[in-house]
Amino acid sequence: MTEFTIPMPAALLLGLDTSTWPAWLATIWPNLVKWGLVLVSVALIWLVSSLLRWVILFIGKRMTPKDQEFTSTSWDLAASTARFFAFILMMPLPLGVAGYDWRSLVNERGPGAIGAVMILVIAFVVANAVSRSLRRFGAQAQAHSGADDTLIAFSASLIKYIIFAIAIVFALSQLGFPAASLAAVLGAAGLAIGLALQDTLKSVAAGVMLAIFRPFRIGDFVTLAGLDGTVTDITPFTTSMRQIDNKIVSITNDKVWGSPLVNHTREPRRRLDLFFTVSYDDDLDKALEVMITTADAHPAVLKHLGTWAGVHNLADWSIELRLRAWVATPDFVQVKADLIKVIKQAFDAQGITIPFPTQVEYAYEGKQKPPPKAPDFSQHGTVRGYPTSDDE
Repeated sequence: MTEFTIPMPAALLLGLDTSTWPAWLATIWPNLVKWGLVLVSVALIWLVSSLLRWVILFIGKRMTPKDQEFTSTSWDLAASTARFFAFILMMPLPLGVAGYDWRSLVNERGPGAIGAVMILVIAFVVANAVSRSLRRFGAQAQAHSGADDTLIAFSASLIKYIIFAIAIVFALSQLGFPAASLAAVLGAAGLAIGLALQDTLKSVAAGVMLAIFRPFRIGDFVTLAGLDGTVTDITPFTTSMRQIDNKIVSITNDKVWGSPLVNHTREPRRRLDLFFTVSYDDDLDKALEVMITTADAHPAVLKHLGTWAGVHNLADWSIELRLRAWVATPDFVQVKADLIKVIKQAFDAQGITIPFPTQVEYAYEGKQKPPPKAPDFSQHGTVRGYPTSDDE
């Protein structure tokens, strides 16, 4: 039985008859074939490694909940790392085409490369498992005892990045990098990265301060960097919050720490400050009594803390009245809307007027003055009533 063999591309191209070609082309043809195949093999390796990255991203997007951000997640990091090591593992192909002894290179570096890949895969699985376990523990602790899970969430993110960093160091050592040289290179690289990424390091430092002092925690409604929302996550780099219209906003921690922090839900109670305007002709005592009585009638108003009303300002066309009432923090928005509505209805029922802006115009009824006379220029060099330089 005859064995069927497939000729290699190099053998096919080098076996072409070049006797009729120009001398210069026939001379360089072997080098053209050699380096052309090297470029093709490099392009093929890049295509395969990119396809591997796409497959990992595809799986990651299917496994990540839709309400969570996918960019810069561990799946994204794993996809880029897998493409890099796939490219490294397949590099013997262009080396062999270029004439190098790739078999000895594979025998020498292959086990280390496989070990490096295994270390990164294990680190990826362990880091995500530890992070998820810590976050789950924090959520359960908050649900059962109301414990603050902000520090736990921050620690989960920090531990995940530390595991990745240690795994990369071990993976590089498996590829044959000496430990002492690797430490020196990492130190120099760390210094260069620190100088280049000063803003990022500022964010990490600010994230540590937020985790230690905890001016807010996950679940609080806050104002950060001029934006309002509920805090959903705190990482070493960013703080994420969900706005009222369900938009997710990520703010770098240096901006969060460097701007005024307003925590709307830290205290169990909040004070309402409402302003109403009445006419100058209305009875102020009656209006203030209606405001206090109507506010105390609301079931969510904490009457034992005292409800106060008074005159705030004498404006151009109205008198401004101010109402202060205490409510539970979760009821703040709804009670505010309710009191504005019912106090307006109570004013209407009691005949108290909320005036519109008015403007008064006065007409002058006295004798109209004659218009001023125009200057007389009939005389040469003078203006009547105005001396010239000659007159002076």
